[in-house]
Amino acid sequence: MNDQNQIVTQQDTQRYVALDLEYNQPSGAIIQVGVAIGSAAQNQQHFIVRRWNLHVDEPISEFITQLTGITNEDCSAGVSLAQCAQELGDLLREQEVFVNPVTWGGGDSADLLRTFAQAQIEFHHFGRRWIDVKTWTTLLSLARTRTATIQHGGLSKAMARYKLQFVGKAHRADIDAFNTLRLFFAILKRQRILEGCISQMKNL
Repeated sequence: MNDQNQIVTQQDTQRYVALDLEYNQPSGAIIQVGVAIGSAAQNQQHFIVRRWNLHVDEPISEFITQLTGITNEDCSAGVSLAQCAQELGDLLREQEVFVNPVTWGGGDSADLLRTFAQAQIEFHHFGRRWIDVKTWTTLLSLARTRTATIQHGGLSKAMARYKLQFVGKAHRADIDAFNTLRLFFAILKRQRILEGCISQMKNL
């Protein structure tokens, strides 16, 4: 019994990092990096949330500015890619996060690692995989319906299905990362409850 309690405690205190990126168009250049770090045992108000506006030598699309709020001035005054990598790496080491980042949709961590590599910046973090919360919600949507219909919608709509309200303005990397992490823990909690019910039913 003590061993089981210890395992639960370790699961609840394991820290995860949610990662989100914002891109310019049509170049696809990364212009903003956001992360949220926390554990299931924490109050969401205690999550560590960080954002880096990146310096890029290109004008920001008007559409992107309207969507994200990121302006030419933000990126002109933004940090270098190397500084972002250094500060992000220091934060991940300090927090001892789970190796694979949590994302809404796939590819953000791969894009960031590729961008660092192309700039010859060393960054020894993130695994080859990521935890895609969007795929989780799609799977659960299919499991709940009698047809192959998928409930479409973005992060905010997915959160609403779990009685969570999106906090902040969407399409900011730090805000999206924060809400992705909240949804991740909500799904994880739900699944643990279901697994516990299954275990109890097996013992009847």
